[in-house]
Amino acid sequence: MGENSNRAHINLKKLRTDRGWAQWETAEKLGVSREYISAVENGKRGISMSMMKAIIQVFGVKYEDFYT
Repeated sequence: MGENSNRAHINLKKLRTDRGWAQWETAEKLGVSREYISAVENGKRGISMSMMKAIIQVFGVKYEDFYT
């Protein structure tokens, strides 16, 4: 995984916890499994561009904000 992928798991967890959402709630909003969210947050799985677009839409952030 590249530098951006390494940060993605940290930022997804921060976005989720800042909203007080459980992994299952986030997964439901994104249309994926809780296991997928867990794997991303633990750095075991990357985020595809289509998933990044969904995250940006659900969380209301810009692409640039997600990685900073």
